[in-house]
Amino acid sequence: MRTRLLLALPVTAFVAVACSKDATGPSPTYANIAGTYNGALAGTAQGVALQALFSITLTQSAGNLSGSYGLSGTLNDGVNLVTIQGAGTVTGTIAAGNNPSVNVTIRTALCPNYQAHFSGAYDSVNQKLTISGPVDILNNSCAIVLTYQSTIILSR
Repeated sequence: MRTRLLLALPVTAFVAVACSKDATGPSPTYANIAGTYNGALAGTAQGVALQALFSITLTQSAGNLSGSYGLSGTLNDGVNLVTIQGAGTVTGTIAAGNNPSVNVTIRTALCPNYQAHFSGAYDSVNQKLTISGPVDILNNSCAIVLTYQSTIILSR
C-alpha cells in the first residue's frame, strides 16, 4: 500500500504543474483609452427636447476603468427652457484587443442609490468612444422624470 501512495504523489504534482502552466499564457493587451472625451447629446422624450454636452474623463488600469463625468445642457418642452447639469463618478471595464467593447456605470453623489449602465466600443483608429444607455433626468427626490435612450459618440 505504501508503494501505491508514493507513485500517486508524483503524478499529482505533475498534473498541478501542467495546469499552472496552461493558466499563465500571454497577458492580454488593452487599448489605452485613458483621457477626456466630449460629445453632444440630443433627444426627445415625452415631448421634451434635450440638448446637452457630455464629457467623461477616464483613468485605466489594464481592463478596469474609473473616472468622472459631467453633463450640461437644456430641456425644452416648447414653453419652458430649463438648464440642467449633472456630474458624478464612472467605473467600468474594457475588453482586450483592438476596437474593444466597453462597459461603464455612472453614479451621482446627489442620488447615491442611482446608477446607469452604458455599453459600447472604443474605435482604436479614430480614438472615439461610442456608448449607449439611458440618460435619466432626476428630480430633487432622485426619482427619474425623463429617460433619453441615447447613443453618445465621444471624441478626445
